[in-house]
Amino acid sequence: MSKLSRFVLGAYLLTVPKETLKNVMNTLITSGIPFGKTKEKNGFYTLCLTIRGYKEYLQKCGGVLIFGEKAEAVGILAVISRYKIRFGMFAGALLFILSVFLSSLFVWDINIVGNVNITEAEILERLDAYGFRLGAFSPRLDTQDICSRIILEKGDISFMSINMKGTVATVVIHESDDEESAAENSAPSNLISKYDAQIERLEVEGGVSEVKALQTVKKGELLVSGIIDSNALGYRLVRARGKVLGRVTLFFKSEIPLEQTEKKPTGEQIVKKNIKFFSKNLNLSKNVDIPYEKYDTIVNEKKLFLLGTIELPVFIVIRKYTEYEQTPVTLSRDEAYKRALAEIESQSKDILADAEILSRSMSLEEGDGVLRLSMEVECILDIAQEVKIETARR
Repeated sequence: MSKLSRFVLGAYLLTVPKETLKNVMNTLITSGIPFGKTKEKNGFYTLCLTIRGYKEYLQKCGGVLIFGEKAEAVGILAVISRYKIRFGMFAGALLFILSVFLSSLFVWDINIVGNVNITEAEILERLDAYGFRLGAFSPRLDTQDICSRIILEKGDISFMSINMKGTVATVVIHESDDEESAAENSAPSNLISKYDAQIERLEVEGGVSEVKALQTVKKGELLVSGIIDSNALGYRLVRARGKVLGRVTLFFKSEIPLEQTEKKPTGEQIVKKNIKFFSKNLNLSKNVDIPYEKYDTIVNEKKLFLLGTIELPVFIVIRKYTEYEQTPVTLSRDEAYKRALAEIESQSKDILADAEILSRSMSLEEGDGVLRLSMEVECILDIAQEVKIETARR
């Protein structure tokens, strides 16, 4: 029984001690009385029964609960009875619940999972072209047909499904990963060298090698050609693929001025709030221009839930504008060195991620109010860079 159904139709929460749980469940099962998921807390177990189910159970017990058992009525009728809500308030609450129920037939939120190379915005755009968007009436949408059409559009998606859970749609996709098919359909290309290097070894998967091991190459030199000359077939254009590992000497440098300026909050802050409903925005704050010359902006969005579980297409958006001023600071030699080292590590992290490091040396200089840190690395890495072969269009 869902929480929404329990709230609208009413139910009973039956709490029993551990000692009598087995007898209670046997009575329910043998009598064919349905009950919800059992929850345990502090040695007591709670079961959810429908109003009819609870009355049947009470009859089986002779009209009296067994010692230690407790029953609590829940739902809108129980609330009305407990707080003696007047009819007008009841009618208003009922109308609100009805509107929530009707709105559950619309798409309130769309989550995309499984995409790697295709952006979420692109997927939403493709869905929108077939009418699947925020606010769409879900019973009229043939999600299976929409998925089939999108899969056939470009061939970059191999699987797609739309799973509706209440008002939230979860779109699951698997991108096409057939490497052979992708290679055949991709544009022809060459592999050129990204650095001056000495070739260590080649791992060519497509194209024709133009260099050999131990050969020295310059930056931009052709390594693997995508132009194949065959006596039988003539010239063919293919995609050059593979790795060319070369011995390279790389240099990284960082310069950190000892005199700098840093951000310092002044303590002044302006907060603006608005409600976002689908793509519409309702401003809750006064239209005040930001008076600060320099400020940072932090935006937080919080989705609203009904009864703590039912997602609504409503967000509270809070924007904080915090003023700051640039304050002059003088770095110590140690602080400047740490910043320079962090900058060099940032520069070299991706480049050296898969490299075999042969040697590494650092040099430090200071002059004219600037600390200079240099790093020289000798390593073996993949020096190949793919470059498309431009072909004449008909």
